[in-house]
Amino acid sequence: MKKTILFTVLIVAFGTLVFSQRKPNEKADKNSEAPLALPNSVIPELMGAARTKKGTNLSTAELAVLEENKKFRTYLENSYIQLPLIENIRMTKDGNFHHVPTEVIGSSEIFGEIADRIKANPALTREALRFYSACAVNEQLITSVRAVCTRNLKDWAKIAKIDVSKVEIPDDIIRIADVLPHRN
Repeated sequence: MKKTILFTVLIVAFGTLVFSQRKPNEKADKNSEAPLALPNSVIPELMGAARTKKGTNLSTAELAVLEENKKFRTYLENSYIQLPLIENIRMTKDGNFHHVPTEVIGSSEIFGEIADRIKANPALTREALRFYSACAVNEQLITSVRAVCTRNLKDWAKIAKIDVSKVEIPDDIIRIADVLPHRN
């Protein structure tokens, strides 16, 4: 796990250095209001919390599962807004490109926590895929973080046998993601 986090930090740091001069696209502002809303239109089969019919009596176990999904979704939403934006990294760098921003280190910790939670409870995979797809397509995030999200999206979707081919990820992000190590 520590090696994975360290490798992710190094990849993200490299991407920060290489792509920090890239300007964000103005049309990416559509993500700022509801960070995980974008994939709802991109991958409908991954969307939404578990729905229950009114008047349906749920068992204690079913209620526990719904509550765990809700907590995980809240964690993902809070984590998403902590991912490093190009503009924020640009403002904090002050020309020092040998320093890895704390936001980049924090994002690798987020990815590690998500992986740990999915391993402990595979039912959370769909929620994680929403997070990864939103991250992968958000042009305001630094490129290296988007590439890590893309790699995780592909790997977890393959493990869960969920088709995510409808997510429109730019080719440059996919090329970077394809050289990152695969999840075993």
